[in-house]
Amino acid sequence: MIQKEINKAELSPLLKVRFEKENRGLLIYRTYYLFMVATILYPSFWGLDWLTIPDEALFFLYIRLAVGANFFIGALLIKLPIGEKIVLPISLWCSYVSVLGVVIMTIYLDGFFSHYYIGIVLLIFIPGLFLPWDLISSLIFGFFSIATYFTLNLMIGYPPSVNLMAAAAPFFFMMWSFFFMAFANVEKRKTHRQEFMLRIQIEKANADLKELDKTKKDFIANVTHELRTPLTLIRGWTDFMLNGESGEIPKNLMEIINKVGIQTLSLTEKINELLKVSKFDAGMSKLVLTKEDINAYVDQIVTSFKGLTDQSGVDLNFFGSPDIGHIFIDREKLKDILNNLIRNAYKFTETGEIKVILSKKEDRMILKVKDTGIGMPPDVQKKIFQRFQQGDGSRTRNYEGTGLGLAIVKDSVEMMSGKVSVESVPGQGTVFAISLPLGLEVNEPHAVMERRMKDRRASTRKLMPGDRRQKDRRLNDLAKIDTADIVRIMASENPLAGKTVVKKIDPQNSRGVIVIAEDNSAIQDFLSTALKGYTLYIAGNGQAAWQTIQETMPGLVISDIMMPIMDGYSLLEKIRSNEQTTTLPVIIITSLTEQNDRIKALQLGADDFLTKPFHHLELQARVKNVLSVHRLEREKARSDQLEVFLMVLASVIESKDKYTGGHVERVAGYARDLALKAGLPEGRVTDIYLGTIVHDVGKIGVRDEVLNKPGKLTDEEFEHIKEHPVIGRNLLAKLEIAPVAVNIAYSHQEKWNGTGYPEGLSKTGIPIEARIATIADFWDAITSDRPYRKAMPLEKAIGIMHEERGKSFDPELFDLFMDDTDRLYQQYISPDRLTALA
Repeated sequence: MIQKEINKAELSPLLKVRFEKENRGLLIYRTYYLFMVATILYPSFWGLDWLTIPDEALFFLYIRLAVGANFFIGALLIKLPIGEKIVLPISLWCSYVSVLGVVIMTIYLDGFFSHYYIGIVLLIFIPGLFLPWDLISSLIFGFFSIATYFTLNLMIGYPPSVNLMAAAAPFFFMMWSFFFMAFANVEKRKTHRQEFMLRIQIEKANADLKELDKTKKDFIANVTHELRTPLTLIRGWTDFMLNGESGEIPKNLMEIINKVGIQTLSLTEKINELLKVSKFDAGMSKLVLTKEDINAYVDQIVTSFKGLTDQSGVDLNFFGSPDIGHIFIDREKLKDILNNLIRNAYKFTETGEIKVILSKKEDRMILKVKDTGIGMPPDVQKKIFQRFQQGDGSRTRNYEGTGLGLAIVKDSVEMMSGKVSVESVPGQGTVFAISLPLGLEVNEPHAVMERRMKDRRASTRKLMPGDRRQKDRRLNDLAKIDTADIVRIMASENPLAGKTVVKKIDPQNSRGVIVIAEDNSAIQDFLSTALKGYTLYIAGNGQAAWQTIQETMPGLVISDIMMPIMDGYSLLEKIRSNEQTTTLPVIIITSLTEQNDRIKALQLGADDFLTKPFHHLELQARVKNVLSVHRLEREKARSDQLEVFLMVLASVIESKDKYTGGHVERVAGYARDLALKAGLPEGRVTDIYLGTIVHDVGKIGVRDEVLNKPGKLTDEEFEHIKEHPVIGRNLLAKLEIAPVAVNIAYSHQEKWNGTGYPEGLSKTGIPIEARIATIADFWDAITSDRPYRKAMPLEKAIGIMHEERGKSFDPELFDLFMDDTDRLYQQYISPDRLTALA
C-alpha cells in the first residue's frame, strides 16, 4: 500500500531538481570509477588476443590502448568543474567507443562469425548494470552500438556460401542484451526514485518529530513556569496561616492547612523537576559558580536528613576530606545532586546505613553516596539515568515519583564537567559516585558569580527597574524547594506502605465497614475524612488489605492500583476468585489515566472506577451508589432464597393437609393481584405474596386426624384447629422472616366485624396484608374441593362472598376483588367451571 502511494507520488519542482542533481552525482561517481577500472581491464584482455590470434595481436593492442586512453580521458573530464554538465554525453561516448573498438576487432577476424561479438554484448550489458542512465540514453547507446556492428560488418561483404541464419544469431543475442540493459536502467531509476521518496518522507518525519519534541519541551517549560505562580501563592498563604499571621485558627483546621501545605510542596517539587529538565533540554540552564567550603556545605545538606533517617532507624553519616577546602561550585546543582541521591538511598534502605563520602583524587573531587538498601539488577542500572526511569517501575513499587531525579543528577554533573556512575548488587546496596573537577572556575570562567556581577556593573547599558530581579526575590522565592522542604515531604510519605500494619477508624453509629488499600498517606487522610461515619480499615498495600478483608468481611473495598507487595489488580483477582468474597463490591481508584487500565479493572470485576484527582462528593456518591446496588442485589438474592424456602415449607404443609394441594399457590396469586390493584408498593406486594404462601404454616402443629377428618369437627377439635395462627406466628417469628408474613399467618382468620380469631381484631385494626389474605383464602376455600365437601358452584360461592362483605371482609378490598370489570376472582378458576358460570 505504501509502495503504491510512493510510486504515484508526484515530485515537487524543488524535489525534481534535487532528484536530478542526485542522479547526476551518482552518475559522476559510478562513471568515474567504472572508467578507471575499464582503463585497466580493457587493455588487459590483450593477453587473450595474443593467445588466440597472435598475428593480429599487436594491432588489437593498439586498439585496446586507444580505448583505454579514451576511458582515462573521460574519467578526467568528468572531474572538471564542468563535469556535472557533460557527464552523460561523456559516459555515452566513451562507452560507445569501447563497443566500436571490439566491432573493429570482429571485422579483422570472421565478422559475424567472430566469437568477439561476446565482448560487444558485455560492453552493452555492463553500463546497464552500473550506470544510472535514463531510457532515452539507454536506447541511443544500444541503437548506435548494434547499428555500428552490423553496418561495418555488412560493408566488408560475404560470399554466397555464407549461412545468413547463423550470421543473424549474434544479432538476436545483442538485441536481447540491449533490451535487458534498457529495462535494467528503467527499473534502477524507478527504484532510485522510490528510495529517494522514502528518504524524503523519513526526513520530513524526522523534522516533524523534532518540531513536535521542541513543541513538547516548550509546552512543558511554559506550563511548569506558569504553574509556579499559583503554587507560590498557595504556599505563601498556607505559610501565612500556619505562622499565625491570620489570627488563631482551630486545631483541626490547622491540620488540614498543614496537609494542603505539604501537598503544595510536593506538587511544586514535581513542577520544579519538570522545569529543570526542560531547561536542560533547551540549553537554558546555566552554571553559577560561587566559592564554598565544600565540607561544610555537604555536611549541612546531609545533616538536614538526619532527623528523618534517625526515626527510621537508618544511620546517615558524612565523611569529609581535609584535602579539599574552598572550591568553586554551583550550589544549586550540587544541592540537587545530593538531595536526589540521599533521598533515593533513603527510599530503598529499610535498615543499615547511608554514607556520604567526600574525597580527592588528583585534580578531581569524588563524592559518593553508599547505602545498604535493596540494590538494583544490571538491566535497571543501564537505564537508571534516563528520563522518567525508576529503579522500581512496577505496579507494586513502594514509592511514587516522576523518575526525573537521577536524570537531573546526570545533567547537573555533566554541566559541571563531571561524571556520574553507579554500582549496585541486588540485596546488598548501591553506590553512586560523582567525579567533579576542582578547577571549575578555570574551565568555566564566565560562570563565576563574582565575575558576572563585576561585568554587569561595568556595563555601560542603562538598566531599567524591570531588567533585573531584586535581591529579596532571589532569597524569598516561595516556588523554590529547599532541602528542608524535601525532608518535610518525605516525612509525610508512605507510613503504611510495604507494612502489614492496618489502621482502624471506628466511629459511633457506623454506617458500614470499608477496607481501603492505598499506599499514599495523603490520600489515606483524604479518604478517611471523606468517608467519615464508616468503620474504616486502612492498609498500605494489597496483601495487608486482603488479610483484613478475610478477617472483617467488609461491605466495600476501595483500592488503589499501584501499591507495594500486591497491586490493586492482584487484590481484585483474589477477591473475585474467593468463594466468600466473590460478590464483595470493589471501587478502584488510581492516578493511571489510560483507558486500558479502566477496562482491565472493569473486566476483572471492579464495580466502579475513580481517576485521581476526584472530588470528595463524587467519592461519597460512588460509595453510596455501589453500596445501594449491592444491597438491592443482596436483598433480591435473599428474596429469591426466601421464596424457594417458603415454597418448600408450603409443600410440607400440603403433604400434611391433603386438601391444600395447589391451594397456597392460588391464594398467594389472588393476594398478589389484589395487593397490586389496591395500589400497594411493589416491595409490599412481594412480601404479601411470599407471606400468603405460608399463611397456613401453623397447621404443622395440628393433629393429622383433626386436619384430615372427613366429617364435621367437634367443638374441641375446632378449638384445636384455631391454634394454628399462633403456631404459625411463633414459627415464622423464630425464623426472622419479614413481619408481613408473620401478620398474615397470625391474622388471616380475623374478620372485619371483629368475630374472628385469635385476637378478635376488627376493621383497620387488622393488618391490610391479613385482610387481603383473608379474602383470597376464603374465596379459594369455598371454590375448591375439601375432604368434607365438594367445591361450591361459582354462582353460589359469589353469593356467599357478597353476604360476607362488611362482615368477614374489608368492603373496599372486597369490591376491588369482586369487581366485574376485570374479575380478579376468576383468575385461577378452571375454564370448564367458568363456562358453567356463563
